[in-house]
Amino acid sequence: MSRHNWLLAGVAVLALAAGFAAAIWLRQPGPSQPGAAESLLTVQLPDLQNRPRALSEHQGKVLVVNFWATWCPPCREEVPVFIETQAKYGGKGLQFVGIALDDPQKVAAFAQEFGINYPVLIGGVEETEILRQLGNSGGGLPYTLIYGRNGQLLEKIIGGLDQARLEHLIQPLI
Repeated sequence: MSRHNWLLAGVAVLALAAGFAAAIWLRQPGPSQPGAAESLLTVQLPDLQNRPRALSEHQGKVLVVNFWATWCPPCREEVPVFIETQAKYGGKGLQFVGIALDDPQKVAAFAQEFGINYPVLIGGVEETEILRQLGNSGGGLPYTLIYGRNGQLLEKIIGGLDQARLEHLIQPLI
C-alpha cells in the first residue's frame, strides 16, 4: 500500500472515530436550565380531545413524561413498553404522559391503534424549546423525563427505553 493510501485510510479512521464520539456525546442529556424542569409541570397543553391539561394534575405520583412522534421508530417501539408498565404500576402511583410533537390527527390515530392507556398531549414549537432547556440540545426523540413524587426531575433519557431499563429506573421510586 502506498503512502498516499495509508494517509487516506488514517484520515478515514479518524473521521469514523470522531463521528462515533460525536454521536455518543449528542445522545447524552446535558444540564437543564434553572427552573426548566419545574416549568414543564405547569405548562398547559391540549389533549387528544383538545382540552388543556397540565402535568401538575399528576402531583404526588412518579411521573414519566415522554416526548415522542408517530414518525419516530424508537418512539413507536417503546410505546408498548409504556402501555404495559402503566397497566402494571399505575395503581401504585406511576403515571405516564406522552407529549407528541406531531400532527394531532396522526397522534389520535396512533393512540387508538396502539391502545395507549395514559394521557397523550400535543406539543408544539414551545415544547421543542423546553426539550433544549431540559438538556436535549439536539432535540432528539424520544426524550423521557422521570419525576419523583415530590416533582423533582430525577432522570433524563435520550433514545428509546426497553422494559428492563425502564423497570430499573422506576422500581426504586414506586
